[in-house]
Amino acid sequence: MIPELSQLRILDSLLREGSLTRTAELLGMTQPTVSRALARLRRHFGDPLLVRSGQRMQATARALELAGPVAAVLDAARQLDGGPAVFDPLAATRSFGLYMVDGAVVNILPQLLDGLARMDNGAAGLQLRSVHIDPSSLEAQLERGHVDLAIGRYPGLVNNIRQRKLWDDDYACLMRPTHPCVGKLDRDAYLTHRHVLIEMEHTSQHNVAITRKLETLLEPTRILCHVPSFTSAAHIALHTDAIATIPRRLARPLARDLGLTLAPTPIELPSLQLSLYWHERSHRDPANRWLREFVLATLTGAPDAATGHADSA
Repeated sequence: MIPELSQLRILDSLLREGSLTRTAELLGMTQPTVSRALARLRRHFGDPLLVRSGQRMQATARALELAGPVAAVLDAARQLDGGPAVFDPLAATRSFGLYMVDGAVVNILPQLLDGLARMDNGAAGLQLRSVHIDPSSLEAQLERGHVDLAIGRYPGLVNNIRQRKLWDDDYACLMRPTHPCVGKLDRDAYLTHRHVLIEMEHTSQHNVAITRKLETLLEPTRILCHVPSFTSAAHIALHTDAIATIPRRLARPLARDLGLTLAPTPIELPSLQLSLYWHERSHRDPANRWLREFVLATLTGAPDAATGHADSA
């Protein structure tokens, strides 16, 4: 026999949250109720499903195989509900998993958290989680629902993935205020001073292309170091005479927060396009649809920016 829908909802939440306590909170249940349901599911499937690993519970291989079918059953059940499904962010209790590189965590996540805080009652039941995963597993994590929305540039996401463009961004240079190029950063000065380059091979193909181009333009002695993130590059620029070349929308808040000087990049670099990405199975989910609309409205200032017609495959 197929487990009850209530048990499948518990399993789906456990796979997302990795926590009995958090699942109980999200579903409005007691922890013993969740534990008993998990015990029944373990007996039904003949597998532990989730095993303790530090502070979290990790899914077994069998549980990961079940994640897709369980989500499909729950999606089908929602379709068969008595009326059109709705999501009320002011009354709902939900944890959304967002995936983005470090620059977006610094620049975008604070805007989203502020957007939640501005809603009635601060949308107290909603939580935004910045999910840290192996970038190569992003497509699978979107399919499983562990990641609800990815924000960035991920051209490799193609299988049953939908996306919506956020914006195009050019590049800017960050320098400390005492840098000799402040106010006079032309092409010659740019190429003769030292640089800190960002190496994000596993998270940003676009940034890899930018770094490779800079390596061809700069003499090896002009490269001070490579670092794995935009924020670390900004901190290196703060404490040395190296120049950090990073996307402008991230450069602005970093310059403000760290007291750095912002300057236009005097060489031509391809712009960076950022988009939202979500899985086809979440496309009609009212909660995911609300999340997409909320992110678009908060980041672009267009309240009706995200509609079903605007979403693309």
